[in-house]
Amino acid sequence: MAEPVLFLDVDGVLCTPLSVRLDWLLRRPMDRQLFDPIALFWLERLVRRTGAQVVLSSSWRYSLGDSDALARRILQNLYRCLAAHGAPVAGIAPILGVSKGEEIAAWIARRPGAPCVILDDRADEFAAVPNLQPCLVLVDSRRGLRRRDYRRALALFHAQTIKKEVSPHDRL
Repeated sequence: MAEPVLFLDVDGVLCTPLSVRLDWLLRRPMDRQLFDPIALFWLERLVRRTGAQVVLSSSWRYSLGDSDALARRILQNLYRCLAAHGAPVAGIAPILGVSKGEEIAAWIARRPGAPCVILDDRADEFAAVPNLQPCLVLVDSRRGLRRRDYRRALALFHAQTIKKEVSPHDRL
């Protein structure tokens, strides 16, 4: 079976009002911003428990081809932080100029069969691809990734793994 995949949004999932307040209080520059420590805890635990590969689906990926030095440093900070918390970025969803849901669907179409979960705070990004709805864990952007989201993601990974392991002959 293919490795599980975790599609990760940043704003509203890891970058929350708490992390913004911490950055402001600690006077952190944008290229060394902090991410929500509680969200990072649950992300690390989810990746460790499932073995999922993290695929960046956030709009932050639009800055990957940017020649702006600050934008590059901001992304490098994100990559360092994720790696330090056991969730290194293993891939990037394609940028196709369509909705995020359609871009994730294109990534999945090129690698079928892998269990996948999407962590995002915007349901509207997935309206054009209703078949992704069962993979979506809608995170409350005011709080970020929390225990209930972690549990939901675990349940989704588990359900997809069980479905793939049970063959049609086993159901007879």
